[in-house]
Amino acid sequence: MKAAILESGKRSLQIQDIPVPKVGPHEAKVRIKACGICGSDVHLILHGTLKCKHYPKIPGHEASGVIEEIGEKVTRFKKGDRVVIAAGTSCGKCAHCLSGRENLCKDIGVFGFDREGNFAEYNIVEERYLYPLPDVIPFEQGAILADAVSTPYNAIKFRGNIQDGDNVAVFGCGGLGIHGVVIARALTKGKVIALDVDKGALDNAIAYGADEVVNLREVKNPGKALKEISKGIDLLADFSGRVSNIEESLRAMNPGGRMVMVGIGREPLKFAIPFVIIEKQITIAGSYGSDRRAIPELIDLYVQGKLNLSRSITDVRKLEDINESLHDLEDRKGNPIRFVISP
Repeated sequence: MKAAILESGKRSLQIQDIPVPKVGPHEAKVRIKACGICGSDVHLILHGTLKCKHYPKIPGHEASGVIEEIGEKVTRFKKGDRVVIAAGTSCGKCAHCLSGRENLCKDIGVFGFDREGNFAEYNIVEERYLYPLPDVIPFEQGAILADAVSTPYNAIKFRGNIQDGDNVAVFGCGGLGIHGVVIARALTKGKVIALDVDKGALDNAIAYGADEVVNLREVKNPGKALKEISKGIDLLADFSGRVSNIEESLRAMNPGGRMVMVGIGREPLKFAIPFVIIEKQITIAGSYGSDRRAIPELIDLYVQGKLNLSRSITDVRKLEDINESLHDLEDRKGNPIRFVISP
């Protein structure tokens, strides 16, 4: 099979012909139909700021495809089934995994980082990482359910406990945050406000149903701007990683408000616990990846017509175009949301 290989110390992928691994008893061979390029792939491959556990490695963690072969102990799938491959890996044995909260597993990992990923014609995947993909969902949109959509869903639905009628602020509208806007719009009739420094990202947010947008280059205090626009925020989801956004927005929060931090930044937490957090009983929570609830629930929302991902696929490209696509994502060429590779 053809696969895009990352060698240790390299800043590009090499397309190589390698053997297709054999299928184990609990595994399926999946012909990859689509695999999204995530911002973390840019950090891994072009920047080297993220690392794989071992090299060489096939990256790629947002994938969908068709099962071509199953192991003898696979019970939920058959040859020809359309599937989404979960982005995250886990031990499968601890209390968190057995309760369906795999993203709390101490051995949590990611396809393409901790084991072989999906920038390839095939991958061998354990049955527990597979989800049925209905015919109504295109492979390209199904692929990004694995991370670009399920990660913000976990943040907003499960960690943020969104309620219909909540006013929601989404900081950072890149590949994850823009789907935070999509999910918030699907789950609340309250105001959805998007904040970013990039006009293209804010244009995407408007197209996806944000009621208001705030260009953070143009305001001195985002908290004050949020308060004026919304009369109070119930849920704030930060995908930017800028702690100052959280600090400055506290006084825009309604009593009982929730803040969820998803973006990873380099700024230290510096502020003393202000009285407003105690007085308003504001919750500040972290959110990482998603658990096994997310993808089936997202598929249900899609089938019901409540989840619109039609604008999310910027372009579908060949495996041989993957390095160019990584640079296009880094440079935001064409104001992309997701480039998808079709091996």
